[in-house]
Amino acid sequence: MKYKIKRFFRKCYNVIRWMPTIWRDEDWDNSFINEIFIKKLEHTRDFFLSDRTNIAEAKRVANEIQTAIDLLHMTRDSWEFYECPVLEELDAKWGKGVLRTEPYGDNSYQLHIDIDGVKTEADRAQYNEEFSKGMDRARKEYQKDKRTAFKYIADHIDYWWD
Repeated sequence: MKYKIKRFFRKCYNVIRWMPTIWRDEDWDNSFINEIFIKKLEHTRDFFLSDRTNIAEAKRVANEIQTAIDLLHMTRDSWEFYECPVLEELDAKWGKGVLRTEPYGDNSYQLHIDIDGVKTEADRAQYNEEFSKGMDRARKEYQKDKRTAFKYIADHIDYWWD
């Protein structure tokens, strides 16, 4: 009976510690899947770092899980680690872009980006080519890193239990 009461309170604590993550969750965006997965891995890592584990290799398992968390953090947002640096490179070369809108038809607007260093149509074509190549490179790097993260998890996850 004592075990059942203890288990009940442990499960209540588990619901409470998950509440902030679940509260932010939305069904329409894949980034929330990553956030939930990262949170689960963090809880599992913390378990292996605690005194509640029964295995001798707990620190090694915790380190493996931390590696998985780090890999997932890099790929949770393609903007932060992949696309933004491309735009920073372009800004350094061509100057900052300024957004403006122009009326387009009835009740619509067209968005334009004016860039300091883009003066001619040839400049615009060069900028667009560099932008396209940079974003393509960022996307490929993001996909490669995501595959690396999930392959790492697939190779190790079956050993992350107590």
